[in-house]
Amino acid sequence: MKMVGSWLFLLISLQGYEAPSTPKVNCLIINLDYVNCIWSEQGSPEVNFTFFNNRFIKDHMEECTTYLQEKSNAVGCRLSYDKSDRFRTLTTKLVHQNKSYVQNHNLKSMVKLYPPTNLSVEMNKDPELNLYWNNSKNNQCIESEVRYRINNNKWQTSTLIREQNYAVPFPLKSSRYEFQVRARVNSICGESEFWSEWSQPILWDSMKGNNITDISGSSMSVWKPVLSLVGAMTLFMLACMLVYRERERLRFILIPIVPNPGKNLDDNVEAWLHGSKDICFQPNFTERVCPVREYRLVPQTGSVSESESNLSIPTDQSDSLSTCSSSTSTLPVTSENERAGFE
Repeated sequence: MKMVGSWLFLLISLQGYEAPSTPKVNCLIINLDYVNCIWSEQGSPEVNFTFFNNRFIKDHMEECTTYLQEKSNAVGCRLSYDKSDRFRTLTTKLVHQNKSYVQNHNLKSMVKLYPPTNLSVEMNKDPELNLYWNNSKNNQCIESEVRYRINNNKWQTSTLIREQNYAVPFPLKSSRYEFQVRARVNSICGESEFWSEWSQPILWDSMKGNNITDISGSSMSVWKPVLSLVGAMTLFMLACMLVYRERERLRFILIPIVPNPGKNLDDNVEAWLHGSKDICFQPNFTERVCPVREYRLVPQTGSVSESESNLSIPTDQSDSLSTCSSSTSTLPVTSENERAGFE
């Protein structure tokens, strides 16, 4: 029972523990010029390893003389190379403290060339569009792959052997051709697993005439959608500003701004009428003065004073625009008048 408990405790204590991964060294012959051995493809190493190799000679190990560093840590080593070294075995050893990791490498298929250079395009009289280039290594062991596309359409690919030229028969008029080339060691000399990177693109535009190459055209093709997007966004923003401005004008016309009660009367009048408060509004019409008389009934039996019997003369109101003047007159009251009054 105690033994089972001990095993359970040991399993629990080791749960979540990850053993350090074994570093792996990958060696590649670069352009048949030198060998790069890298041990950082699984991530940047946490420690600095010491690198040893046998320089393709059995039972002879020596330390690296040219380390490749990344963030102050050694991540690789550069070794010298000879043509015959491709068919030999390279032994490497990584050492850290009391641990060492040994590997053997067969580099026959581990070659990566530089991309082709000096691309050029010519049109002959057949008509035929001819592409020329130079490989980084001019020997019979190099094969090339050409790809081209018309007017940014899908790439068309063709693999060649040893030649450093390619022909497109009967090119389309009013079309643009874009070419790229890459290379590798062919099967005659021990085929490599790795192609070089694609070369810089080269363009031929029939609208510009023959023998025209334009390397910068490819960058323009990349920037074209970006510029189109920026232009569309700019037009959209201008349209939004214009619509907003027209909307504000329409709202101002249909729903005028309500005057602020906190302001004085003059400011409110100016806000409503949209004019200057210095403008004086005067009527442009005249009203005729009409005299009005008022008659008062006087009893027949009573005496009437002279002042009461006389009709008052209407006053002259021509100098003002007030209401009509009035006067008072007295009339004798007769029985008929009385009856009329009662009626």
